[in-house]
Amino acid sequence: MDVKNVSRPRRAPRRNGEGVAAFPIGPLSRGEGFLNRELYLRIREAIVGGEMPAGYRLPSTRVLSAQLGVARNTVLDAYEQLNSEGYLESRHGSGHYVAAFVPEAFERLTAKRRRPEATRKGSAAQIANRFAFVPESFRRAIPAVPFRANLPALDVVELQAWIRLYTRILRQAGRSARNPGHFGETDAIGDALLRRAIAEYVSLARGVRCSPEQVVITAGAQHAMDLLLRVIGRPGEQAWIEDPCFPGALAALRGAGLQPVPVPVDDDGIDVDRARRLAGEARVALVCPSKQFPLGHVMALHRRLALIEWARERKAWVIEDDYDSEYRFSGKTIPSLQGLDGGEFVIYVGTFSKVLFPGLRLGFIVAPPMLVDPIVAVRTLAGRHGNPLDQQVLARFILDGHLGRHVRRMRKLYQVRMEALLHSAGRWLGGAVTVEPAEAGLQTVGWLAPGFDDQAVSERAAEAGVEVGHLSRYCIDTARPPGLVFGFGAFDEGEIDAAARVLAGVLEREAGRAAAGGARSKPSRRRPVRQA
Repeated sequence: MDVKNVSRPRRAPRRNGEGVAAFPIGPLSRGEGFLNRELYLRIREAIVGGEMPAGYRLPSTRVLSAQLGVARNTVLDAYEQLNSEGYLESRHGSGHYVAAFVPEAFERLTAKRRRPEATRKGSAAQIANRFAFVPESFRRAIPAVPFRANLPALDVVELQAWIRLYTRILRQAGRSARNPGHFGETDAIGDALLRRAIAEYVSLARGVRCSPEQVVITAGAQHAMDLLLRVIGRPGEQAWIEDPCFPGALAALRGAGLQPVPVPVDDDGIDVDRARRLAGEARVALVCPSKQFPLGHVMALHRRLALIEWARERKAWVIEDDYDSEYRFSGKTIPSLQGLDGGEFVIYVGTFSKVLFPGLRLGFIVAPPMLVDPIVAVRTLAGRHGNPLDQQVLARFILDGHLGRHVRRMRKLYQVRMEALLHSAGRWLGGAVTVEPAEAGLQTVGWLAPGFDDQAVSERAAEAGVEVGHLSRYCIDTARPPGLVFGFGAFDEGEIDAAARVLAGVLEREAGRAAAGGARSKPSRRRPVRQA
């Protein structure tokens, strides 16, 4: 036999007394710190460095403690820590072994798959840009500073009645804690008693034609619009929207992937004939017929009929945002568009955020029967259900007559505050701003004299502690003369007068800049015809 051609067998790892491979760790330093921590780190380094490969069997705690001259609990603590972190695995009756896949191996694997930092930053920027249309002011709470719009009076809300009802329902809940209507889940469509109360309320107050089965409870009007557009909208389709408009409505359309088509608004409301010419194929329209935001116009009857006729021809949907409709100061309350249509193609959206207080976050949809199930399905995906306790309190608040009394009281208060705004504007703002009397709601428009830039005035006012919106913020395509949006509902006569005085100083300084050529100046455009 030719021994030269016979390959030598691989040398097996040197074994210790127990038949395991020799342990590649020398004596511990016994310096400052705990021995179990030092042993844990030394073994982990040996595993990560490859000195102890996968499947390597470690000495028993008894053998290693004797070998290192330490207590057995020291070794036991180190092994347990390594086990918990995934470096070792214990086999019953056999001992401790190095795990097949240690944490550092996982990190090395995922690092190979990880995108370069620049690519990841680019992707994140693209994602952020997709939602840049959501106004910054919607993402944070804004203090109640004069003249913030869309804010009700929080200093005179019917809190005592609300607290009494809440306390009573909490006590009932305590006696029947297993009742899902109290502390557990409730139906996604909303509390049955609240839906009945809302159906009765909007029927009497707004002329809405519906049954409780058509009412879906939401977390406010913005939530309602988002749900609706996800149900009735198709990404890429055109949708009519008033110009100017509430930024939240525009954001809801874009968020649903629809293409907003701005339609100019005049004294009679949205121009339906022009809307047909601009986007005849549209299948969705979002309007505020009872009080257009921010101009405050009421949609005339002939425009309402034209809008309903278009919806029937196109089998389209009209979303009626009926905000602030309860607070009309003069004339009869104007019935809803939904009541005129009969609820066939018009979907009614309401909220209690302005009627009571924004923190309540309760609104509702009155939908045609065929849309109720899909809306509830999307509502389920978006958040299952609302707060059952708040819904029960609101139901009792309505049915016990508190809401009706509150609305009548607040209507008088808001009229007083609106008149205070007119008085203070006349006193301090002179010929720089012409504030229009509001026929309803919590805010009105003031038209700036030619030469002012409404955005510049708004920004300077904010620096001075006064929040007054600029009309150009709400305009999409339609050119409008410079104007300011004054919210008056949340502020008493003293606050209104003080803020008007501050704004007068801002306007005086802006006029000086314009005269010196240092201000951003927009040319005056033709002022739209306004209601008397």
